[in-house]
Amino acid sequence: MINILEKLAEKHKDWVRIVQSFGCDLMTSEDLVQDMYIKIHEWSKKNNRSILYNEEEVNYYFIYKALRSIWLNHINYSKRYSDNELIENLNLSTESLDDKKKTIESIEEKLGQLYWYDRKIFELVYKDGISMLQISYKTGIDYCSIKRTIKKVKKILK
Repeated sequence: MINILEKLAEKHKDWVRIVQSFGCDLMTSEDLVQDMYIKIHEWSKKNNRSILYNEEEVNYYFIYKALRSIWLNHINYSKRYSDNELIENLNLSTESLDDKKKTIESIEEKLGQLYWYDRKIFELVYKDGISMLQISYKTGIDYCSIKRTIKKVKKILK
């Protein structure tokens, strides 16, 4: 029986270069390639034929698609949590207590100046923790409209 991971490890530098071509730095590329090895190991239990053409030849296209999928998941995950951290943390960890109070007051002031609809949607999502999809279902407001409103309020607060 062929060990797929050994075959893939022979081309490790190629896999790292592929991920770097997506725009990642070296450390992130290494991490994503390691994630690819884990995924391939899980897939190999189900189906070896899609990973290898024959006993000697690796399916480069399959590996490329796997790496791209892992990279896109990484990008989406980091985007989602970087946006939430902006609102939740507000970079308050390095500020003194007085500065934190001033920052929170200025944000509350800006929220108070917003149109009532924008402020209410923002509060429902970030203060009450209701998902945008749930708001859409309950109110009948289009999901895209809610998403645009949240994006607009975040931009104002930045």
